[in-house]
Amino acid sequence: MPVAALSYPWLTKDHPDPLGANLTRVARALKALLTDNNGMITRLGVFWDFGSLHQHPDPPNGVLRTEEQNALFKQGLGCLGTLYSHKHTWVLRLTSFPDGHKAEEQAEGTNVAKYFHRGWCFTEQCWAGLTKAGYLSLDLGKMRDGVKYDCDSLIDDCTQAGGRRPPLLPSAFAAELEKKSFTNGKDDKPLVKRLYEAAFNEQFGKATALLYQDLGWGDAEAAQLAEVLASGAAPRLETLYLNENEIGDEGCKALAAALKEGAAPSLKARVDNTEQPELVAVCKKRGIHLSRF
Repeated sequence: MPVAALSYPWLTKDHPDPLGANLTRVARALKALLTDNNGMITRLGVFWDFGSLHQHPDPPNGVLRTEEQNALFKQGLGCLGTLYSHKHTWVLRLTSFPDGHKAEEQAEGTNVAKYFHRGWCFTEQCWAGLTKAGYLSLDLGKMRDGVKYDCDSLIDDCTQAGGRRPPLLPSAFAAELEKKSFTNGKDDKPLVKRLYEAAFNEQFGKATALLYQDLGWGDAEAAQLAEVLASGAAPRLETLYLNENEIGDEGCKALAAALKEGAAPSLKARVDNTEQPELVAVCKKRGIHLSRF
C-alpha cells in the first residue's frame, strides 16, 4: 500500500489543526491522488504525526504521556528519516498557513514561524529531497482554490517551478538548521542532525537511479549536487536524470569535475547536456552515456 507522510507547521503549541483547516486541504489532495488513472493508488496510508505518534493528552493541565507511550513516541521519532526520505513514499507539504490563520493572534509560546523557517519542516523537506522522484514530493501550498483536481493535475500544480532543492550534505544541513526555529530547540536539534545524517547515508548508499528532471535547477543547484556526489555518497548510482532543467556551462563543469575525480563510480547512463566539452570528455572517458535535453 502506498504511504504518504505529511509535513506542515503546527498552528498552535498543543494542537496542530484546531479548526480542521489543514485536514480539509489534505483531504482534497488525498481525494485527487486516489483518482490515479494508472491504478497504482487504490488505497493510501497516511502518516500524520499528531495522530500517528502518542501526544501529551493535556499539557496545560499537566497530563503527559505515560512511560510506555513516551518510549513508543521516541521510537517513532527514530523512524521519521526513513519514512520521509524513502524513495517510494509520498511527502505532502503544507507550505502555507490556511486562510484566516494569523500568527499574531496565537497564544504565547506558540511557534509562529512559517514553514520554510521551522526546524522540523525544513528537515522533512530535506529528507524528501534526497533521492525521491520529484512527483513524490508535493507542495500543497500551490493548490489553487476552486480547482477540482485529479492525480495528474495535482502533481502538475504541486511541482510547478520545481519546488525542490538539491540534496544537502549533512554538514551543510546542520549549518542551515541553526537558522531554523524549534518549539523545543535544545532537545530537537541534536536529534534532527543525527536523523538527517542517518537518512542521507541510508538513501544515497543504496540509490541506483536519481530522477532529478524538470526541477528548475540551474548552475548553483548542479554544483550542490556535484558536491554531494564528490563526497562519495552514491557508490551504487547507475543512472542520473537531469533533463529539462536550466543547467548551463558552470553547472556542467562542476559535475564534470566531480566525475573526473571518481564520483559515482558505478554511473553508466544519462547525464544530460551533451554540448559542454568538459562534461562530454569525462563522460566519454568513463563510458557514461549522454543524452540531450
